[in-house]
Amino acid sequence: MSDRPGFSFLLCPDPELIRLEVEALMERHGQDRTWVRRVYWGDDELPGAFWQDLFIPDLMGTPRLVVVRRAHKFLVDTWTKLTSSLSSFNAQIWPVFCLEAAPDKKGQLKPPAVLSKQKFWPVAEKRGWVWISPGLTPRTMPDFVNNFARRRELTISPPVTRALAEALPQDAIGASNELEKIALAAGDAGKVAMEHLRLVSHQADMDVFEFISTVMEGQSPERVWQKVFDNRLVSSSDSIFFSFLALMIREARILWELGQGEKTSAWVHHSVVQRKTGLAKRLGTSHLAQIWSLVLEAEFGVKTGQRTPEQAFEAIVGGLYALLSPKTAQASR
Repeated sequence: MSDRPGFSFLLCPDPELIRLEVEALMERHGQDRTWVRRVYWGDDELPGAFWQDLFIPDLMGTPRLVVVRRAHKFLVDTWTKLTSSLSSFNAQIWPVFCLEAAPDKKGQLKPPAVLSKQKFWPVAEKRGWVWISPGLTPRTMPDFVNNFARRRELTISPPVTRALAEALPQDAIGASNELEKIALAAGDAGKVAMEHLRLVSHQADMDVFEFISTVMEGQSPERVWQKVFDNRLVSSSDSIFFSFLALMIREARILWELGQGEKTSAWVHHSVVQRKTGLAKRLGTSHLAQIWSLVLEAEFGVKTGQRTPEQAFEAIVGGLYALLSPKTAQASR
């Protein structure tokens, strides 16, 4: 029998790290075959095509990778329906469930309670079919840098690695984009030096925070918005869009926690804690809650085809202007 997992669970709040792990799984267990990929969303109603992809092998024998994003949103009925599919190994179908929830108040990543009670969960744990990562933190960032260097055949000394770990943003897409710039600057020699750190165009967690701050202060955030767009620039507008929404939700969660006097579920650099706490208190719980509504509305528009990612970008920016501008805040008092 193949050493390929019968099914895989990926627990991580960073969508890009999950994507990289999927690629790593394919490299380790894909047996050099071409896999057709199907992607579904756990916070949407699953279409009939999902169940067909999961239960019915391809007639031509082409293996299929069935990826479910945000599978942590599944209700107990869905997990129960999956039992028959996950009870046996299928050489042609490989289900991968992405659990993208944030850590709990103690900073721990755990599967949803409804999942941990299913019979197939302990099987996955016992056989090593569960991958868990807290996302990019000061502790995990050096490994992320070193893995990037290995893939790009770069030479980075330990002191430079530590400096990069401090300077890079705490999300995988932003960090990868900064490292790509550094790799380009390193040239054919492929040696990254301390002087290359000046190419890092922003500090960790500052782009979305600065964007919200400038709107609150009544200033024009075009320059900051362009910076957010540039730092998230990847191969498709969908990727840019969903990456920005993930960062917006992460920032809103951090501000909410700081405003409530709680310990943040994500790492925040000590140099910006005071500023973020002040902004959180000025926003208040009502405005912070509405940021979530704006994000969900924008996401829903794209995933249902009602808006393009570009239109959704414009809508969420306009909504944030209306919500966070000084005039609005003054009128709500």
